[in-house]
Parts: sequence; C-alpha cells; structure tokens
Amino acid sequence: MKTMKTIFFSTTAIAFAALLTLSGCTKHEPFVNIELDCECGTLNLDGRDLTVRLAEGYAPASDLSPEEPLLWKYFVVADFRTENEVTYHAPSHDLEFSVSFASIGGSTTLDAATALHVKEIEVPNFDEEWTISGGTVKVVQTDSIHILTFTDVQVGNNDIINADLTIVPQ
Repeated sequence: MKTMKTIFFSTTAIAFAALLTLSGCTKHEPFVNIELDCECGTLNLDGRDLTVRLAEGYAPASDLSPEEPLLWKYFVVADFRTENEVTYHAPSHDLEFSVSFASIGGSTTLDAATALHVKEIEVPNFDEEWTISGGTVKVVQTDSIHILTFTDVQVGNNDIINADLTIVPQ
C-alpha cells in the first residue's frame, strides 16, 4: 500500500510540474510604437508640429540640356494625427503636399496658391484636397540638396502652414 501511495504522489508531482511548465507565462518584449520620421525638417500647422514621414524630390526627365528648364516634383507626407492618437495607435491620417515647377536651378519662389497642393488622407477612405489661399513656396537647389520652404501658407480653414525641409534629390 505504501508503494501505491508513493507512486500516486510521484505521478501527481510530475503531472503538476508538467502542468506548471506548460501553462507558465510566456514573456514578450514590450510593444514599442515606431513612428516614421524622415528627420528631414520641420512642418508646423497652426502652431502644431507634425512629424514628417517622407520628403523627396526628383526630375522625371533629367536628360534635358542644362539651358532648358527642368521639371521638378517634390512630395512631402506628414502625420496629421494628434499625439494622443499616435499613442493609442489610431489608423493612419496624413497630409500629402506636392509641388511641381520648371527650374534651371538656383533659387525659386512660387505663389503657394498655384504651386502647392495639399491633400488630407485618412484610413480607410477619406481623401480631401485642401484649398490654399496664400503664402509662398521657396526652393533653393544645390548639387547635393534642395531646401523646400513653405512660408505662411494659408489653407481653407485659415490654418497657417510653415515648413523647412531638406531634400536629397533623386
């Protein structure tokens, strides 16, 4: 009988240890919310700094002679979510800026109402073009970088956009 109790308790202890091992806590690394930031400049919308996710520029037809104006296109994407929305992982909500103009190089200042296009994009299916009523867009081009500056760009709801962006052209 004593052997039976020993076997029973040994079997129970092994089963209990196996159960603890199988049902133990699985440790995971803590979640880190990664924010995309190209670290290529600043963009401010009515006193609120927005994270710039992308800033790029390129010349689609770069095979022209140096005397001919070259069409340049610039695209900037900024995170439009509030700090609270970013913290709690709200779906993507961005502002997309695009500028297209012909240039021979150097410095160019443009009227924002005609040269700049701003679109608000929110997941899953919101896409609205903003009306621009004033401000300037300035581009300073060197061989290795372009500086894109928005100064006092006024959008439809009277918000003001200012930006200083450094772009490495492609």
